[in-house]
Amino acid sequence: MTDLELEFEHIYIEARAERWPLIERFLFSYFCMREGYLSKQGKPDWELARSNTIHSKSVTHLKCSELEPLVPLTVIIGEIKRYQRDGRLTPSVLQRILNSLLHYAVISKDEKSALRKAGLLNTMPADWYQSDAKDLYSRFLKVGIQLLPS
Repeated sequence: MTDLELEFEHIYIEARAERWPLIERFLFSYFCMREGYLSKQGKPDWELARSNTIHSKSVTHLKCSELEPLVPLTVIIGEIKRYQRDGRLTPSVLQRILNSLLHYAVISKDEKSALRKAGLLNTMPADWYQSDAKDLYSRFLKVGIQLLPS
């Protein structure tokens, strides 16, 4: 079993047991392993993730930036909860949720503050929840954060 598969199993086991607060701790590790942002020892590497994910136009120095999930982790966990509650959470469904929603971007501290002021730090815009498209960038667009590929 690879480290990525092990992290996935942790998330799946916690979801099946409905231990929701424990899931968040595995999400960043899973993301780093999925994307290959690992140290020489094979551990998740924040700095490697920060230097290789998409960046906001306003980020000039990585030291003055934040690594922020495109979709808040609480929203991702909420999606997992919904499928678990409906009895439809399978490994393939969980895989689809994580692959489609679990992505990060580097934004400035001012942009993070703008998300907080707009009430979008831990939630997506209201129209996102009813949308079939589920635009990952919608909360960033609401506060004018423009992203560039890394």
